[in-house]
Parts: sequence; C-alpha cells; structure tokens
Amino acid sequence: MSEFDAIVVGAGPAGTSAAIKMASSGMNVLLVERADPPGTKNVSGGVLWGNDLEKIIPGWEKQAPYERVVESKAVGFLTRDSLINIDFRSRRLAEKATGHIVLRARLDQWLARKAREAGAMVISGVTVERVAVQDGVVKGVEQGGDLITSDVVILAEGANPRVAIDSGLRPPLRDEDVAIGVKEIIKLGEEKINERFNLRGKSGFAGEYVLGFLPEGVKAGGFLYTNKDTVSLGVVVSMKDLRKNGSTYSFDIIEEFAEHPYIAPMIEGGKVEEYSAHLVQEGGIQGVPKLYGNGYMIAGDAAGFSFSNGLVLQGMNYAIASGIAAAETAIEAKSKNNFSEEALAAYRERLMNSFVLRDLLDFRGIQGVTWSDTVHRVIPRVMEGVFEQLFTEDSQPKKHISRIVMDALSRSGMKTSDAIIEGYRMMRRM
Repeated sequence: MSEFDAIVVGAGPAGTSAAIKMASSGMNVLLVERADPPGTKNVSGGVLWGNDLEKIIPGWEKQAPYERVVESKAVGFLTRDSLINIDFRSRRLAEKATGHIVLRARLDQWLARKAREAGAMVISGVTVERVAVQDGVVKGVEQGGDLITSDVVILAEGANPRVAIDSGLRPPLRDEDVAIGVKEIIKLGEEKINERFNLRGKSGFAGEYVLGFLPEGVKAGGFLYTNKDTVSLGVVVSMKDLRKNGSTYSFDIIEEFAEHPYIAPMIEGGKVEEYSAHLVQEGGIQGVPKLYGNGYMIAGDAAGFSFSNGLVLQGMNYAIASGIAAAETAIEAKSKNNFSEEALAAYRERLMNSFVLRDLLDFRGIQGVTWSDTVHRVIPRVMEGVFEQLFTEDSQPKKHISRIVMDALSRSGMKTSDAIIEGYRMMRRM
C-alpha cells in the first residue's frame, strides 16, 4: 500500500492547485517544493489572467496577495529612437478584474498555505531527484536514496523540468522551446507609480514590448508591470538567438531595455531590490511532451503550457487550469483504484475541453510570428518610418499614405511584395 494517494512535485500555481483540489476531496497528498519557502526561486511574475482559482478557492480575490488589477494594457514596439505603442485603458477591464498583477514569491507562499489548510502535507527545501519506476509504472519519488510511494505523481516542477527529463518521462528541452527570462524588481513607491502611470487605488498597468533595436540576430521582448509600490521590469530573450550570436548576453539586454529613452523615465529614481533569471517556455504545442503515463501526469510549465500571440503573454492561468485538470483526473482514478495510462488519458481529454490545449492547437505555429525577423526587425522600423513622416512638417507637399508606407518598407529592406506575402502568413498563424 502506498504512503500517499498522490505526490505533487513543485509548489507553483500548477502544483498547489492540484494539491488543493485533491486534498479538498479527501485524498492523502504530499506537495514537495525545492524552494524554501515556496516561490523564492521563481522569476515569473506579471499578470495572473482569468478566474480559475475560484474553482478551488471560492472568493480567492478577497484573500490573495495580488498587487493591482489591470486597467491599462500596452503593447509596444521599440526602436533605438522611438516607441510605437498601443495603449488600451478601460474601467470595464478593471471592473471585470480579468487580470491581477502578482509577485510570485508572495502568491506561491499563499497558495502553499491554502494547500496545507486543505489537508495536504507540504514540504519545502527538498529536491526530488527522480520518480520511482517499477515494471514501467511510476510508484512515487526518490530523494537522497529514500523512496516515497504514491498511487500517482503529478510533476509540476516549472520551466526546467529536471525530474521529468532525468526520469525519461519527457525529452530534454530544445533551444527553440525555451527563452531566458531576466527580471528586476524596482522600488519606486506607491504614490510615484500612481502619478507616472496615471493610476488610482488598485488599478495597474501591464506593458509588453518588442525590442526592435538589438544587435542583428538577437530577438527579445520586454515587460513592465506595476506592483503596489514596486515595478517588475524584465526581458525574455530567445535562447536560440543567444547561442547563435555568442557575443550578446541577457544581462546586457535588460540594461539596454531599462536605459531606453522611453522606458527609463518610467523607472527613474527607482532602486533595484531583486534581480533574477530563469527559463521561460516558448515552444507552443510543438514543445508539449507526452502528458501522462502509468502513474504520472505533467502539468504547468513542465508541460510547456504557456501562451503568447504577440498581444498577450500568459502562463499562470494555464498552470492553474492544468493542475486542476490533473487533480480531477487523479480523483477519478482514485475512485476506480486505477492509475494506469489508459485511466489517466482522461487528463488530456480535460485539457482538450478547456482553453489549455485548445489555445495551443488553435495558435499552432504562432512562434513563427512572435519570434520572426518581421516582427522584431521590419515592423518596428516600418512603423517608425511611417509615423515619423506623417508627423513631420517640413513645408513640402505631403506624400500619399501609400507612398509613405512604401518608402518606409524600402528603408527597412523589405520588398512590398514580400511584405504582402509575410503579412498574409502572419494573419493565418494568428
């Protein structure tokens, strides 16, 4: 007989959500986390989109340690000298509270406490080495030569899933599946943040940017989120491009982003309180491994569940939803005392009936857009050229808009015919 009904590896949003759901149903659950306390090794912050936590923690918004609610969402393109920005501000967006800005160190600790309150045994500061396999069936986990047994193991260990890889449950990560995320937490003060970003009360700003000014061959995106009295500033850099370039480093890119003439004023006078780096899943559906087998399931970032279409960047909601789906599958398996691969296949069915796999499938190949030379090189330069000509008055006859666009395309190095074809391809992928 197993020591636990379920063991969950990783106390991020996916793992804690799974533990809360299973423990609340009466299952004997062990949640193991290598960080002590949970969340201290996590770089990811930003926006928790959606309301999936309501399914396991009713009224969670009144309890959770979130920083602000998104009222202003920006998507921008940066060149060396310009910022071309789409800034959407809406009171209705804030009223719907569809996006909560969080700091993961605080959120993860709170979720771990909720798992403990639900009845799960939570152990932090312990690194699981691998899953224990007997006759092709996962029977628990191994750590320091000790075996802890369970009927099912849910691996929710984050973007660098060493346990799953070392246990042979998923292939090693490819460069095209991951990026490097680097983040700073900058102390500004609540009053200064409200003034600079035109915010009031709990309203917050979330901005993501294409860094179109980096050395050739390197692609990166930047982000800036307002917390209560700090700002989260960071970059996500293509691992593939970093390896190819060889002379550009992620810590240089975040400094260039922070010193950009239209980013620097937002953080001027701030003090860096934290600096961290981590892997970020960017592989889309192509980076998703086999999600289940005899006695195990993989959830959250460990399964490659993150999403970006160039306008929104999401991951925590996919982690929570997948953790709940894994827990529901485990509960059903427990009721039938059947944790075989065939029984746990219901996990994928649940994901297919939710937004998790549906989004990744519907936007298959979107990485070809978000990490393309067109988005990172051509579009920023073309937009800069178009707006510069539109808004420059030189006492000369004005050009037709079509001529302005063609001139900007020419300066960017892209032919008009190629731009039309690439635009059509991008729209299909999006």
